[in-house]
Amino acid sequence: MTRGLADDFSRSAVWTLRMGKERSMALKRRAKSRSKAKKGSGRRVAKKKKQTSKMRSAKRKKPAVAEPKAAQPEDVERALAADAAATVEADAAGLADQDQIPPVDTFNVGLHSASASTMLSPLAVAGRKTRDCSSPTGQFAHRIKFNVDVGPFRVNGLDIAVAALKAVFDEARATMPEVVAAVKTEGMLCVRHKRNNPDSFSNHSWGAAIDLFFGRDVVPQGVRKTHRGVLKIAPIFNRHGWCWGAGFSGRSVDSMHFELAEETIRASGSAHG
Repeated sequence: MTRGLADDFSRSAVWTLRMGKERSMALKRRAKSRSKAKKGSGRRVAKKKKQTSKMRSAKRKKPAVAEPKAAQPEDVERALAADAAATVEADAAGLADQDQIPPVDTFNVGLHSASASTMLSPLAVAGRKTRDCSSPTGQFAHRIKFNVDVGPFRVNGLDIAVAALKAVFDEARATMPEVVAAVKTEGMLCVRHKRNNPDSFSNHSWGAAIDLFFGRDVVPQGVRKTHRGVLKIAPIFNRHGWCWGAGFSGRSVDSMHFELAEETIRASGSAHG
């Protein structure tokens, strides 16, 4: 091999060795970079999992709103039997007969229908302002008591309203048991707008109102008459701080409707201002 070729060979070998070393170093740097990226990604994934776990844990710890249990067949049969018995009782005692609503200055003395501001201030928006009943939502929903036995039937409603309603029927049972035995309800809790005003919530939306009737049919809203049984029990409702809808004006008159009065809600500490 000539000296020139030997020099060329030597330089080529050195170049090849150098390139090999540089390539090896580059591969090591790339592997190291990938390892760091993988570790960083792993830490980010672990951090995200930890945050997700904390969020799920917080959700689990948040107090759940009690939901009403589904009615069992025997419960339905029992309710139908009680309804039929109440109808018989009402017919026998004449409690389903319709009488004229008495003069408005003879009842609801010192009691007024609770305003929207009174209801919204402590309880917030009850849910969606729908035509028919929808479910309660938000923090307010935690104050709803479901399936509470108040005497003649079970109700879902605002905690203070349910307690006040039970007190009404306890007193009524002691003085007029035949009325309690015959009374029926069209419901208490029902998140919806007022029948005659779609821009305003009904107080049923907060479970602070109840509709009562006797016999087979209700007295429609707007009719200035009342079932005799409702007329008998209305004074007891007034004594316990309920406003009677028979005092509403015009086509809003609603003799089957009772609601916790403005004054009662404010006195309970459930309203501000």
